[in-house]
Amino acid sequence: MSGNPKAQNQTRIELVISSQKRQALPDQLRGFALLGIIVVNMPFLAVSNIGIWELEFSNLSDKVFAFLIVALAQGKFYLLFAFLFGYSLTLILKSRSTNSINRYLRRLVGLALLGAGHAYLFFIGDILMGYALLGVVLLLFVGRSTRTVLFASAFSYLIGLALLVLVFFETRGNENSAGGFITNPTALDEAIKGSFLDSVVGRANFLPEALLVQLVINWFPALSMFLLGLACGRVGLLSDPTKYIRIWRSCVIVGVFVGLPAGVASAWLALVPKDPNGVYGITGVVVGFALAPALSAGYVGAIALLSHRRFMSYAEPAGRMSLTGYLGESIVLAAIFCGWGLGLFGTLSLTQSLLIAIGVWVFLEVFAKQWLRSFAYGPFEWILRSWSNLEIATFRKPNQSDK
Repeated sequence: MSGNPKAQNQTRIELVISSQKRQALPDQLRGFALLGIIVVNMPFLAVSNIGIWELEFSNLSDKVFAFLIVALAQGKFYLLFAFLFGYSLTLILKSRSTNSINRYLRRLVGLALLGAGHAYLFFIGDILMGYALLGVVLLLFVGRSTRTVLFASAFSYLIGLALLVLVFFETRGNENSAGGFITNPTALDEAIKGSFLDSVVGRANFLPEALLVQLVINWFPALSMFLLGLACGRVGLLSDPTKYIRIWRSCVIVGVFVGLPAGVASAWLALVPKDPNGVYGITGVVVGFALAPALSAGYVGAIALLSHRRFMSYAEPAGRMSLTGYLGESIVLAAIFCGWGLGLFGTLSLTQSLLIAIGVWVFLEVFAKQWLRSFAYGPFEWILRSWSNLEIATFRKPNQSDK
C-alpha cells in the first residue's frame, strides 16, 4: 500500500524493471493510432453527427480531406487498438493466477466506467465500453491453443462480414442509410451546441442507438483483432521487429494492393456518386469496414519496418499513455467545439476542423513526453492501475519522489 515504505520500494523496483523491458513497437503503434482516431472522430465532435458520408462540401479541400479520411482512416484504427489490446493480454495475464484474472476483470470494469463517462460527457462514439465487454469474451480464450484462438478470430471476422451484408440488404434504398451513429443527428447536434447538461442529456438519449450501430459494425471485427493480437502476443511478434521482416513486408503488400484500393473504392462509393437512396453510400461503408483489416495490417507492417528510425520514438510517450491520449482528444475537442466551451461546433469547415484536430494530437503527443519525464503513468492510466490493483499506484517516478 502507499503508506508502507517496503511496498513503495518494491513498486519502484517494478517500475524500473518494467520500463527496461517495455516493448517499443506497441507504443509506437498506439501513438500513431491516436492520430487516426482523432481524424476519424473529429467530424462528429466538430462538424455534425450526421457522419462524414452525408455531409455536403462546397470547397475542394473539404472534399479531398473527406475522401482521405474515409479511404485511409475510417474503420482502420479502432482495429489496430483492438489488436494491441489482445496483444497486451499475454503480458497482463502471464501467470493466469486468480489474482491476475481478478485484476484483469477489475481493469475491464474500470475501462467500462471510463468509457461510459466518455460517452455521456464528451463523445457518443466511445469504444471503451465495447472493448471492456469484448475483453470478458477474450478471457475465455486465454487457456485455449493458438490454433483455436486463430480459428475463433477468423470466425468472428466472418460473422462481422455477415452482419455488414445484412445491413446492406436491410438499408439499401433507404434515405440516410449511410449516416453516422444515430438516425436523428440534428437533435444531437443542437444538444451539443447547448449547455453542458444539454449535451449530456442529448448523448444519453441516443447512446443506446449508437451502441447498437457499434455492435453491428465494430464489435465482431474488434473481437477478431483481439484474438489475433492474443495469438501474436504469445510469440512476442512485436517485441523484436527485426525478427519478422518478411511478415512486415507481407503486411505492407496486403495493405497496398488490397487495403488501399478497398479504402479508395469505399471513399468513392460513399462520397462521389449522386446517391438519393443511399445505395452507394451503404455499399461504401460495407466495403470499407469489411476490408479495413488489410489496410490496418499495412500500417502495422510499415511502422514495424520503420520502428528503428529515430523519428518513430517520438510516438512512444503518447503510446505509453494511450488511454489518456484517447480520452484527452475528446475532452479537448469538446472544450473547443461544444456550446459549453468555445462553441465552434458546426461553424468551421471540415478542413479547418481537421487542422485543429491535428494540432490537438500534436499537443497531446508533446504533453505525453513532458508528463512522463516526471510521472510513471498517464493520469487515466494511473487511475485504472490503482483501481485494478486495489491500491494507490506510485504516481511520480522514483528518481523524482526521492528528491
